[in-house]
Amino acid sequence: MGLDLVLCGIGLGVGLFLLLVPRTVHRLPRLRQWCDEAGLAGVPLTIVGIVLGTVSVIVATVVTAIIPIPAVTPLGVALGLGVPLIALSSVRDSRRRRARALWPDVIDSIRVSLRSGSTLLESVSAAATMVPSEWRPAWDGLESDLRRGSDAESALRRLQHVLADPTADRVVESLAVAREFGGTELPAVLFELARSVRKEQGIRDEARTRQSWVRHAATLGVIAPWVVLALLASRPENRDAYASSSGSVLIVASAGATVVAYFVMTALGSLREPRRWLTGGIDG
Repeated sequence: MGLDLVLCGIGLGVGLFLLLVPRTVHRLPRLRQWCDEAGLAGVPLTIVGIVLGTVSVIVATVVTAIIPIPAVTPLGVALGLGVPLIALSSVRDSRRRRARALWPDVIDSIRVSLRSGSTLLESVSAAATMVPSEWRPAWDGLESDLRRGSDAESALRRLQHVLADPTADRVVESLAVAREFGGTELPAVLFELARSVRKEQGIRDEARTRQSWVRHAATLGVIAPWVVLALLASRPENRDAYASSSGSVLIVASAGATVVAYFVMTALGSLREPRRWLTGGIDG
């Protein structure tokens, strides 16, 4: 029975994949950008899809073993797809928060270097001492491009692509415009940009602290009912009841309510993130 349920879940997952592929193809640029922002700039989308599919099958198998109820198997497939995406979304948000906290110091480093008489590209390269370890490959790539004689505009665009951050977009655009048209006011522009990023970070940190209870309540509300279901399914008579048609409808309806409630709660407990408007010049 367990193997049949797993095969059923795998078949459902494959069917959903084939159904969603045509729609996904049209959204590949946005999906690529989302993965870049989650720190997967060098990972092909094919690999991401394979990993998601593998995780989905594994999670469906584990869920079926814990809760051997037919209606739960397709939910395990959905869970296997949803959990990695939620985890990547959390990584993406954390990455953006860390970037907002670090960018003001990096911008100040570039500004001070410009005021000391360094060229624009020298100032950007010198900021490598201020960036965190996770950004160091991006700066190493910039220096490597410049040593190979690459065009400065292309090198800056590649830096922007690897960092995949709204603040990085603003900084790189300011530097690119200053280099092309002359930037006597660039130090003042960078000073205002650093001050704006610091102010935004302070406001967001305060609001996030106040709304943290909403996010914790959403997580608890998602986990608790299914823990209870797992405990109930440990008794044969309960499994038989949930395996009936009415029990399956109850489980599916509960899963739908859980998903809706989770997204509503997380929407109430989150802040709108800035969109990356300045990405037209990035090489994909």
